[in-house]
Amino acid sequence: MLTGALLLSSGWLLAAASGAGTEPDPLDQAAVDYIHLVLAVGRHDGNYVDAYYGPPAWKEDAGRGMPIPPEELLKRARLLLQRLRTLPPSDRREFLEKQSVAVETFLRRLLGESMSLAQEATLLYDLEPARHPIAEFEAARARLEALLPGDGDLGARVQAFRKRFVIPKDRLAAVVERCLDETRRRTGAQVRLPEGEAFRAAFVTGKPWNAYNWYQGGFQSLIEVNTDLPIELHPHLITIAHEGYPGHHTYNALLEDRLVRGRGWPEYEIYPLYSPQSLLAEGTANLAASIVFTPDAEWRFVAEAMAPLAGIRDADFARYREVIQALEPLRHVRGEAARLLLDDGRPAEEVAAFLVRHWLVSEDRARKSIEFIRTYRSYVFNYTVGEDLARRYVGAGSERTERFFALLQRPATPSGLLREIETRGGG
Repeated sequence: MLTGALLLSSGWLLAAASGAGTEPDPLDQAAVDYIHLVLAVGRHDGNYVDAYYGPPAWKEDAGRGMPIPPEELLKRARLLLQRLRTLPPSDRREFLEKQSVAVETFLRRLLGESMSLAQEATLLYDLEPARHPIAEFEAARARLEALLPGDGDLGARVQAFRKRFVIPKDRLAAVVERCLDETRRRTGAQVRLPEGEAFRAAFVTGKPWNAYNWYQGGFQSLIEVNTDLPIELHPHLITIAHEGYPGHHTYNALLEDRLVRGRGWPEYEIYPLYSPQSLLAEGTANLAASIVFTPDAEWRFVAEAMAPLAGIRDADFARYREVIQALEPLRHVRGEAARLLLDDGRPAEEVAAFLVRHWLVSEDRARKSIEFIRTYRSYVFNYTVGEDLARRYVGAGSERTERFFALLQRPATPSGLLREIETRGGG
């Protein structure tokens, strides 16, 4: 067919687009081949292609007939890597190379190659996750014991206290809308958002995650909020900033505006979930609320804007803030639970007990976390390793906000950012 014939010669397509007789940029050719490769790999895993807004004909072509066998795709991934490594160094080439290493790694795993979670994460996400000993979690417990004294299990006390700040389901839509409006306003004051960008929310159930941003292209996003488990005031503000402004939606819209439309780089029209781009996306999104709010402004918004909409009054917001801050070191618990489950082969019941004890969550939330780990494996490290990297990169000085938004608009890799941090002597 005509479409298939054209796709077999991406170099011809690029030369035709740039003008007759013009030699195409080898990185442009590699980028198109990378897109076709990722689309083909996506036939083997429904979660693999997180977003695609390139030419519809390319996706249609990739979906025709039987999926290309993983063995053949692995050969193509390795040939693409060889080509990329012969090209002159640049940030763009490094991005494509690291993304292609992740494609190769995913295919190796698909074909049955055994890897530890740390090895898998390093190859897929371009940064090795550090270990976090239980002593870190016990130190957090001691602080929480002082904040929430009483008899019985600490986890039960923490959950009972946090339950006071749960948003009733019939008030959730109003709270979401208010959070979106405020975070968008604050983000727009810091960076030029593309004209016509928009973000809408929907409520779902039966998912292994708390919320998900589905980028549609054309500067449009859909966020799905999972209502299986209780949704709490402060974490929900962090979630909306993470998924929307200035998190995932902002990141994707800026990449499309600045790099796809602005520079003609097609590789950003596709987003393979299991890739270094995810570590940067999750890391910057975890930092998002702290970029557009000062700590005091963040908590004023929770108490004075979100709480009334949720019907929550006369709550102890000062202690709530202290409890949330004391829980912060426990964000690493899920990564250690993933190692227990997938590296050590511990039974799910034992891993759930580990989560209940050290993450101080309910059994329902522990089971939901195990479901997430089984589905997404080493992806769980992107939230913590990515946040730690992004925090070190943006720093704490006056250039913090500028660095954050600059990072959302350029080609970058986790290992490349680490080199930049070490070069400037930061973090």
